[in-house]
Amino acid sequence: MRGGIGSLAIKSANAILGFAVAVVLARVLGPEGYGVYSFALALLMVTAIPAQVGVPQLVVRETATAQADEDWGLMRGLWRWGNAAVAILSVLALLAVSGVVLLTDIGGDGPRAATLTVGLAVIPLLALAKVRGASLRGLRKVVQGQLPESVIRPAVLLALVGAWAALAGPGNTMRPERAMALYAVASILAFGIGAWLLRRFRPSVLSTAPRPVYQHRAWAKAVIPLALITGLQLINNYADLIVLGIFRADEEVGVYRAVFQMTLLVVFGLQAMNQVLQPHFARLYQRGDYHRLQRLVTLSARVILALALPPVLLFLIAGEVLLAWVFGDAFRTGAVTLGVLAVGQLFNSAMGSVGMLLNMTGHERDTMRGIAWAAAANVVMNFALIPIFGMEGAAAASVLTLIWWNILLRRAVIKRLGLETLATGPLPWSDL
Repeated sequence: MRGGIGSLAIKSANAILGFAVAVVLARVLGPEGYGVYSFALALLMVTAIPAQVGVPQLVVRETATAQADEDWGLMRGLWRWGNAAVAILSVLALLAVSGVVLLTDIGGDGPRAATLTVGLAVIPLLALAKVRGASLRGLRKVVQGQLPESVIRPAVLLALVGAWAALAGPGNTMRPERAMALYAVASILAFGIGAWLLRRFRPSVLSTAPRPVYQHRAWAKAVIPLALITGLQLINNYADLIVLGIFRADEEVGVYRAVFQMTLLVVFGLQAMNQVLQPHFARLYQRGDYHRLQRLVTLSARVILALALPPVLLFLIAGEVLLAWVFGDAFRTGAVTLGVLAVGQLFNSAMGSVGMLLNMTGHERDTMRGIAWAAAANVVMNFALIPIFGMEGAAAASVLTLIWWNILLRRAVIKRLGLETLATGPLPWSDL
């Protein structure tokens, strides 16, 4: 409960700050500039997939296990191995993407190409920051593990964009490549603070622990499905935005991105609970305590659903008015898209932490298969629906994908663990 409250506070701050950043950027960039910035950021996130390779998820799970067993040499080896692997792959990904940008027109001409080029420097920071945050979360330092990327980075970005707007004066429009440069600066500052937090909160016994112990073969074998899961999740998250940017004008991309930012308020409870549940799922499963594990799964699902309901009702009732009031009249056209995405995220919340539960209990291959089917369907549906229906088609493709992959993963949880993840699932209240 303590971890959950702290994580909820972090995610609440992240939702507020992320929403504020989206509002300020949408207003200073305008729909077209915000569309360029969003399209470039989505491409960067997808191209950063090889740099992440699933190591953060592995670090959370194995750090929690090593701490439970007090195997400090193994923990030291895990952290060194994870950072080294991510650092090498980050450099390779950066060089590969830089070559593609220089030799092709993948980023287009003008603002898109410039914005994408500026953002390339962020790729190593994103990957290394995830490993550092995973180390802290594995130690059950949930708040500290999320603070740099969830609070500090958006807060610094908001301050930098706000300072530019104040100095530039009303009526001046920021270039999207400048916005991306400010994002890079905020990422650098957040990374430095995160590194200090890990040094501050790591177990003191690590300083005198025996030499690092490495399990290269086991870690490499486990990280492959986790890497595919990470990559497929990113494809699911950004396929709609990228395909929309291919077929539609930058203005529509900007409106869709603004709408998507609002719908994140629906799932911030799911994201908050997932961060704190990871080490507890792993520990209870390792002990074979399925009774407490089921109780934790059901309670968390009910909390997640309760937090998701209020924003969904608000968006369905007053979505158009909210968009116009928050982002400006030019974003009013996203009301239907907002409603569709909100309903899809409500279903996602009601299903509970299906993917995280499978990952933390060693069944990541089931997660990989479910998300692989969903990602393939997502891409196909986006290419089929977006040319005809625009951002409403993108929203429909995303919602259908959410429904399908949640159903597939819930079936896997029941088959492998015999647990029910639904918020309406069984809960032994008499044992509380």
